[in-house]
Amino acid sequence: MTPTVAPPTTTPTTTPTTTPTPSTRDRLVATARDYLDHDGTDGIGLREIARRAGVSHGAPQRHFPTLSALLAAVAAEAFGDLVLAVDRAIAPIPEAAGRERLAAAAFGYQRFALANSGAFGLMFRADLCDIGDPDYMTSGAAAFAQLVAVVREAQSDGFHPEVRAEELAGVMWATTHGIVSLHLHGALAPMTGCADPATVQQLANELFIPSTSNHRETP
Repeated sequence: MTPTVAPPTTTPTTTPTTTPTPSTRDRLVATARDYLDHDGTDGIGLREIARRAGVSHGAPQRHFPTLSALLAAVAAEAFGDLVLAVDRAIAPIPEAAGRERLAAAAFGYQRFALANSGAFGLMFRADLCDIGDPDYMTSGAAAFAQLVAVVREAQSDGFHPEVRAEELAGVMWATTHGIVSLHLHGALAPMTGCADPATVQQLANELFIPSTSNHRETP
């Protein structure tokens, strides 16, 4: 009688997953953004960014002819991240609660600025960015369009429906931007006695966006 021999078992092979290597362009943008977060704009230059990114000093110019072109790319990416931050802030709130969504959007803007102070300090610097760069213009316009859309929802909820949405958006933007900028520059606490920008933003929301349930949160 011939013994039955079980066929050898094989262990299925799996192909290891690899993380795609960032392109040189992406590395330069990420390195420039990291530089801004840690060192601000002082001393920034294409050669220093190339050194930190581990590429040749001539590599940046194959993607960005000038420093302002590189910084415009950083700002364009940051505008996209800002849109996502505001989307996350307003997502849990029904569209019908337009005033609360507008208040939440302000906190979302503030959270983004505090978490990305380097990029935030660059985004509106026409003296540093190539503001004619198509990606910069498109992403910046998208961020403002998002705010206008949230303002229109608030207007449908009784928030100054008689005023042009773009003008209201400008007022809300200037207010929120001003509060967090003063905080980041170290001027808010000494002048107001309040070290928490969220507290000042909450007061601004209550003054500008009166609501029966005043949206409150801490960035």
